[in-house]
Amino acid sequence: MLAYLWALGIILSQFYLLPSGLPQPAHLLFALNFLLLGYFYSLTLTFRSHEERLTALFLLAFCAYAVIANLTWVLVEQNPAFIKASIYWVYGCLMYLFLLPSLRDERVRKAVVTACSLSIVALFLFWATGLGRYEVGTRYQGFFNDPNQMAFYVICVFSAFFYLLRGKGSGQLLFVIGVLSVVLVFVTQSRSALLGIGFSLLAAYLRFIDTIAVGSGTRDRILATLIGIMAVPLFLYLLFSLETADIAISRFSGTDVGSQAEIRGYARLLEFPGYLFLGAGQGLDLRFGTRHEIHSTWVAVLFYYGIAGFAIFMAFIARIFLRLDLAGKIAFLGPVFYGLSTYGARTPIFWVFLAAAAVAVREIRTAPSLTPAKELSL
Repeated sequence: MLAYLWALGIILSQFYLLPSGLPQPAHLLFALNFLLLGYFYSLTLTFRSHEERLTALFLLAFCAYAVIANLTWVLVEQNPAFIKASIYWVYGCLMYLFLLPSLRDERVRKAVVTACSLSIVALFLFWATGLGRYEVGTRYQGFFNDPNQMAFYVICVFSAFFYLLRGKGSGQLLFVIGVLSVVLVFVTQSRSALLGIGFSLLAAYLRFIDTIAVGSGTRDRILATLIGIMAVPLFLYLLFSLETADIAISRFSGTDVGSQAEIRGYARLLEFPGYLFLGAGQGLDLRFGTRHEIHSTWVAVLFYYGIAGFAIFMAFIARIFLRLDLAGKIAFLGPVFYGLSTYGARTPIFWVFLAAAAVAVREIRTAPSLTPAKELSL
């Protein structure tokens, strides 16, 4: 049952029924998993190693810091606006802590992998058949509230798929899903996503070459490399021939960096340096002359929670990233680069991506002696 709930939650994450910033149906479905896991497993969270446990402790430490910082600002400003951000951080922390142990069960893992691939294929079919919305000019957004949300979803889902997929034919399937993901990002015309998906495509290419050549002789390895070398330029040539791709690329030339820095909130780091040490709290952005939050995951964490909070959060991220193999590191950079210009930390799929990356770390560290894990499906 848990396997189906995790999978359904991932698929439903692309359907936004309420305004952005509010819980969507997928949030509630994932929360049901928390309740089921808490009831049947008495909130016992087990980890495979001391390293995995320490990584989780960094996340818990940041979550506690964020909650305390926001509650402090509730008292200072006499305004409850900071509470919503705290709820989302606690929710994200629970997503990671519950999904990571769940993925030990092979049935959960396969269900999540299947859900990721089906989500990309379904979204591609929606675009190809004209379903979905175009509310921002020619930018396709599927059933999201914004094209950027769709682009971030695609990159995170692909990265999760990259980390969890294994077995015969995985390289070829990964490359196919990677190609569909690139097309989907191009039709959103998201500038930050175009940078991020480049890392995803490179990671897929490396893994494709790797899986094709495993156990092969020198001749087969050379052949696999040549196939990859020819396939990527051919795909890019066909992609750039699309009118949508041309429009997407042209958005870069018209970018006003100074204006974008102001709109996305980067300038607050210079305009309000007094908040940089302990943080300004996440909420009540009218204090800074705008009703909009900072449009960057990393800048937002730095400004809202200060250098102290940022250091704790980045320690959590670094403990996952630095333990990945080369292809895994490159795939990780897709969501990371996208997060430079868009805030996605409240999105459940961001935490699915992080949990999947942590699973990849676990398998790299324990590759010589894999042991069977306790089943978690109900």
